[in-house]
Amino acid sequence: MTGVAWERVYGCDGTSEHVPDLLEALTAAEPETRARARNELSAHLYHQGTRWQASAVVVPFLVALADDPATPDRADLLRMLRKVAIGDHRDDALPFDARAAYPAADAVTDEQLLRLNLWLTGDEAGDDEAGDAGADRWARDAYDALAAHAGTVTGWVGDADPAVAELAAGLLAWLPPTPSAVAALLGTASAAANLTLAHLPVDDPAVDTHLRGRLDHPDRQVALTAAIALAYRHRAATPEPALTMLAVAADPDGPLPPDVPGWDDRALRGFVALALARIGW
Repeated sequence: MTGVAWERVYGCDGTSEHVPDLLEALTAAEPETRARARNELSAHLYHQGTRWQASAVVVPFLVALADDPATPDRADLLRMLRKVAIGDHRDDALPFDARAAYPAADAVTDEQLLRLNLWLTGDEAGDDEAGDAGADRWARDAYDALAAHAGTVTGWVGDADPAVAELAAGLLAWLPPTPSAVAALLGTASAAANLTLAHLPVDDPAVDTHLRGRLDHPDRQVALTAAIALAYRHRAATPEPALTMLAVAADPDGPLPPDVPGWDDRALRGFVALALARIGW
């Protein structure tokens, strides 16, 4: 943290001199202190869908904290990383292309961004010439900062903390697929991993073999998300056991498993409906 000129890094509420103290407070002994630090840091990095210059700068520090098993509340840090690096994008934006999502990011210079920062914090020397291009640039930079640590995120899929593992599996849906990421997802019986496999643009027979094998899993959430993933991947060619499972799950009066961690911005029932739509139900 000492290598960053925090006084020149801007977030939602101004410069970032206070950020090192907030990062340190994320490991405090008192849960209330940690929660307050998370709230303050999240507000500094992300506000109503907008990311800031500080967002990309802080991402590597959050990754390092989450990667340390001794850090408390690691799952909460992954939720913050998801918010800061991915923002408000939903699963219907998958597979994700950051260049297409933020088309104006390359249309703004560093000097324009500095003047935009000054303007947003009330400095008379600033201006808003950068406009929406500034927001695109900050959002893409934050995404790229997380993508640079895709290998670390992949390692979390096998984490001893189930909440961390599920959230990491969900994060991988937003990052460029790599052989190691696919292998990590195939190495776990995880509902979040199944939904990520549903969305990854990967043509690998091992993925379908894995998902078919999960249709008989005793955890209904795992089994149902495997059926959803097969429907996403094969549409009208979805295997019969998956079709049957989805048809049963479509009953609006029938009980469903809980929504999936890492994917809980969409109800599991919504994924069932989308899977059936892809089949042409």
